Amino acid sequence: MFAGSSASHRLALAAPSSLGPHDLTHSNGLFIALAILTGVVIVWSAVRDRRRAKRFRAHAAACGWWPLTADQPVPGPVASAARSRRTKLAFAAEREYPVWLVWHHWIETNGTGDSRSTKTYDLTRYFLPLGPGFQDVEVVGRTALGGFFMPVRGAGTGDPAFDKRFLVRGLGEQQAVRLLSPELRAAMLAGDVPAWQVSARVLISSYSTPPSAETLEPQADALIAVARMLTAPTTGG
Repeated sequence: MFAGSSASHRLALAAPSSLGPHDLTHSNGLFIALAILTGVVIVWSAVRDRRRAKRFRAHAAACGWWPLTADQPVPGPVASAARSRRTKLAFAAEREYPVWLVWHHWIETNGTGDSRSTKTYDLTRYFLPLGPGFQDVEVVGRTALGGFFMPVRGAGTGDPAFDKRFLVRGLGEQQAVRLLSPELRAAMLAGDVPAWQVSARVLISSYSTPPSAETLEPQADALIAVARMLTAPTTGG
């Protein structure tokens, strides 16, 4: 009886772990491989981003855009955006209005340990000076659900289709309602021009994507189209 008990005790002591040397080596090798793969992906992404930025700069220069420098006088909202640590590109161009582009790119990390996650964000904004007489205001898109349950938010424009899709808010709300002509509302509903805001007499459009050769001129032209309609004599107020 004592012999059997002693043998069982020795067997129990002989297997303190379910992982053998081969399993541990395999586990370590997998970890190293994943670390190497992650490093390769990071390096490749950095190289790809640099190449993409280089191509974009060349395209922008060909279209008449130039890099914004600290000594160039610009409106307050442009200067504030360009000074941000998140700024990756800042350009200026001269059309029928001066136009500026500022691109922000950043990464946010949330959580700790195994629940840690990272997310990449982009914010591309175009700026255009409107001149005096324009108050701060923002025209933002609404969700389909919000439009269904509350067809009008804020002052409203009297256009049911527009009010379901867009919200006008800010100190210049009443002025913006007057400036939102039938032509401008139709263009926004059709997606021909973007949602927009006015800050310190500067017209701004925003996109949650990085700038590209395909979007640079169309997005700048769309903001210019908004400026034309806002400053048209028939819509002034």
